Amino acid sequence: MDKRSVTEIPGTPAAAVEGLAGWAAFERDLAATLNVLKDEILVISSRAKNRYVQFNARHGQGIFAETVSNAYLGPDERLDEAQVEALVALGWCAPTRLPDEPSPTRPPRGSPNFFREFPTPFSCADVARLATRTLAEVHGISSSEELEYTAFDDPGHPVTLPGLHVARAAAPAPSPKRGTQRRGLAPFVRLRAQVLAAARNVSGFGELEYDKDGDLSIPVGGRAGWLRPYKSPFMVRVHTCLASGVVADEDLLGEIHEANTRLSLARIIYTRGSLFLSVDIPAAPFNPEHLFQAVTALANLADEVLNDLKLPAAGRGIAERTVN
Repeated sequence: MDKRSVTEIPGTPAAAVEGLAGWAAFERDLAATLNVLKDEILVISSRAKNRYVQFNARHGQGIFAETVSNAYLGPDERLDEAQVEALVALGWCAPTRLPDEPSPTRPPRGSPNFFREFPTPFSCADVARLATRTLAEVHGISSSEELEYTAFDDPGHPVTLPGLHVARAAAPAPSPKRGTQRRGLAPFVRLRAQVLAAARNVSGFGELEYDKDGDLSIPVGGRAGWLRPYKSPFMVRVHTCLASGVVADEDLLGEIHEANTRLSLARIIYTRGSLFLSVDIPAAPFNPEHLFQAVTALANLADEVLNDLKLPAAGRGIAERTVN
């Protein structure tokens, strides 16, 4: 059982929040909302600036909470030294890694954001108190009316939380291509949301978003990696760069062909002087666990493939993406 409580925390002063107009009701609503989360992600953010708290709830395990760090803030909106000290004083743990560094375990331990783990059993009032004071006292949000929320489940389906009494952020409507019916886009839009949610969970990057090419950049072991959902065929491609600046002669191309005949799931691709290792995941239906397995498999296979091809492990780190 996931033992949670929405009662007040003995010894925790309530005056700090109750002294801020309108925040006491928000804190109570948030505690009640956290109590009904099972396996969902909730993000509460400012409408006017890049300030947020987010919660990754896992039924029977607890809640992994985060609030934004300077890793995701521009030069004009960075947290100053006093705000950083205030976050730590409230009980947040300082960021443990940069956004482009891999998460060593799953679920992530540590974060590029300020974070706090609340393992079961935990108090929802305690979590709500921390979030409310963070938004009001550190991030300088004057009223809960300035907030909005997004929430979704593990597969990426939107979740509505009416008890939170905060406006739900409007999701941008997809722009159908000319001649394409909107109804035909719905499954692919859903797949993109599912892949995004799964990628955030696998990587630990809570602010991960698609780039202009439709890719998600995540680490694969110690290498750069990318995810891309495809509409036709309906699948997700996971690939990582093995090496760049490779001149492929006939012998190497022959070795790549032979290696591909031995690989059961992954395949080696040579294009424009770079070698990639790739796996395609069927997405009808999409299973987030398959994505985690594909990323893990590529990370484990990478060195083996390079040794098989007698190439140095020169592909570690960021490389130019050339696989389409």
